Amino acid sequence: MPELPHAAGQIISYLEMCQAWSSSLQRGMNFRLRPDRSVVLMSRRPNAPYRDRIEDNGRVLIYEGHDVAKKGGSPEPKSVDQPRNTPAGRLTQNGLFERAALSAKAGKSKPEVIVAYEKIKDGIWAFNGLFLLTDDPLGCEIRSLEARQGQMCSMRII
Repeated sequence: MPELPHAAGQIISYLEMCQAWSSSLQRGMNFRLRPDRSVVLMSRRPNAPYRDRIEDNGRVLIYEGHDVAKKGGSPEPKSVDQPRNTPAGRLTQNGLFERAALSAKAGKSKPEVIVAYEKIKDGIWAFNGLFLLTDDPLGCEIRSLEARQGQMCSMRII
């Protein structure tokens, strides 16, 4: 993949972020958007829908997985477990990230390279840098999130 046109810490527009990937980035988890890169869009703003956080002086990102899609007549997404598989049995983004983390932990593959962006406000993003999906401190594991099970992924800066 060609190098990204922005540097870690740089503030960019949503359009610039999408142009760098030749894609309209709509979901928070984007597994292998390029053959050698995955992308996460995180937010630590007040009222953010997920519990994303930064630890170890900015060297570790902890990223919460995706909820089920909100559909009419379905339960509130925050009241049900975050899925690894679709109803058809295919892996969700949660499942793809988890499989990559487990494969790297078992020595079957290299750790997944994750490109992380953080929402500052509507249309404004910060490029947080390149990270490796690791098992340090937790990899991608299912944890209790209040009254449900959800995925938390750990990524260490490269």
